[in-house]
Amino acid sequence: MDAIVQETAGDGADVTSGNAVTYMNNRKLIRTESSVLVSSSPWLNEPRLREWIATESLRRNGPDYPLLYGMSAMIHGLDDTRDHERIDALIKAERKINPKLDAWFEERFISTFTLDDLGQNPAGSVGRLLFDHMTQLGLSPELLHQRMEDPNWAPESDFDYFTLRTGQTHDLDHLLGEVGFDVIAEIFPTGLRTGNMFAHVSPELAGELLTTNTMVIFPWFMRCMLNYPQAWPMMWHNLNHGYTVGQQSDMLFTAKLEDVWHLSPAEARDALGVRGWQGPNDSRAASRIFGEGYEII
Repeated sequence: MDAIVQETAGDGADVTSGNAVTYMNNRKLIRTESSVLVSSSPWLNEPRLREWIATESLRRNGPDYPLLYGMSAMIHGLDDTRDHERIDALIKAERKINPKLDAWFEERFISTFTLDDLGQNPAGSVGRLLFDHMTQLGLSPELLHQRMEDPNWAPESDFDYFTLRTGQTHDLDHLLGEVGFDVIAEIFPTGLRTGNMFAHVSPELAGELLTTNTMVIFPWFMRCMLNYPQAWPMMWHNLNHGYTVGQQSDMLFTAKLEDVWHLSPAEARDALGVRGWQGPNDSRAASRIFGEGYEII
């Protein structure tokens, strides 16, 4: 086999050629004066994101390393990398042609519900199921890191509001899908939100609004396939099921969960326009494989 040779390109870069393996040719080697990694991708240029993706894609699971350990650094890296002006422009453009989305942003509803509020709902209702889950694990209704760090934090931009409200409504996706709250069950909300976003807003905006979820969840797919292939079929099922539901349903990511707390999951699906649901799913066995004996790690 011929060795790769370098031919000088017109712009001063080098181009590989002369290899019998076709895809080893035509690699343009761009010279740089930078002493650190530099790329056309802002995601690759951010060291906190590189560390997160590499670790979360390749590692095994275990109780010594919590499931979301390192997430705070990743989120800060993500916030620093995002093109907020572009996101704001995409939202503004979408609001002009999407009346329902525009009304949702215009209202800017922020929930102030407490665990006590959830606990007052009837047994078997969405609100009571959420109360049972949170009290069992000692969870707080607040998920957004900005409000955890500063309870007085309030969204200034439409994107900030979207981020806040997404955290407040995330658990509703679990309950609508009747998938539980174990690790592999987390894949259903990812599929649901992804399918729903691409069904109701432009692909460019959907991609921006899904970036955090993409960074958190999608490395699990590589980790699962590499280390826990027995759990892969259930992981893929939850993603596919959630995506199917999201594509066929009304704009669920703008739903006001407070309006359906008193309803059963089935009643809530009807009230919110959920379609394509294929039935409840128990992924705890797969989660114990993925979690090396633990359902939540």
